[in-house]
Amino acid sequence: MYSVSDDTRQTIDEVIAAVDGVVEERHQRGHAIAPGMVREVLLSRDTGTVLPYGLKQLALYTSAVAMSRVLRHAGIEPDAALGESFGEIAARECAGNVTVTNGARTACALNDAYYAVLNQGDMLLVNASEAHTLAVLRQINHPELSLATVNSPTHTVVSGPHDALQAMIDATPAGTPPPRELGIGYASHHPQHTAIKQAALRSMPGIPQTPLKLALYSTVQQRAYTPQDDLVEGFSDNTIKPCHLPNTLNALSRAIHKPLFIDLGGNGYMARCVSKILPGARTYAPLTQNALDLRADLALKP
Repeated sequence: MYSVSDDTRQTIDEVIAAVDGVVEERHQRGHAIAPGMVREVLLSRDTGTVLPYGLKQLALYTSAVAMSRVLRHAGIEPDAALGESFGEIAARECAGNVTVTNGARTACALNDAYYAVLNQGDMLLVNASEAHTLAVLRQINHPELSLATVNSPTHTVVSGPHDALQAMIDATPAGTPPPRELGIGYASHHPQHTAIKQAALRSMPGIPQTPLKLALYSTVQQRAYTPQDDLVEGFSDNTIKPCHLPNTLNALSRAIHKPLFIDLGGNGYMARCVSKILPGARTYAPLTQNALDLRADLALKP
């Protein structure tokens, strides 16, 4: 994307610079992520270097926001924004609720809240339906194992401490693809993380917000936010409540006729989930395309 045109390069540089401003503020207060690291993660080949805590999430936020800005500069305006879990921060920026800078501050505040439980648990991507995953959870009957997200008819995510996740892996029948640990570093969407939610709520209200400029869908609330909703409270629910992408997409598709779903992620996973949930839906994952396709799709000159 960075090499598509001078316009895309400038847009991406502006977003990275805005995020780097937040990184500089925090680095001066002793945080490990230093200015320039987000740029290196996004624009350099993977060197296998261990990343400081929170850098991966901050880089994912930055890339999604940069992609959103590139599309808008090409004349593609969204009718709604949707982000699952941590991705809701980029969706809030897309919907006009926070600036690029304040979205980065929100991402850092959430990472700060989770630091208290760092390496005490993680999440598993399970190749199974919601009903099957719930049946396995009942069979295992581990008090600290929880359904975290329903991503599609064939993919779920389970959250919990490491021993509980191992019990889930051990319960996988022979010949079935085993669950894959996501390597997030903590067990998100877990009902026992009420202290994490409270820590997030103490820091996030001080981050400026503006009214939504377009519909913002929450996979935790499984609907679009309304003017009566507290968006900070709603977002912080991601720490303790499960996400349900199928129910949310069904609500969105009832509100918007034949939508085109544009996946701002780097691997097209959300677009694949949409296709499984809404067969025949139009999807587009620009960051999975090569530069020539992007120039044509965005009507940009080389």
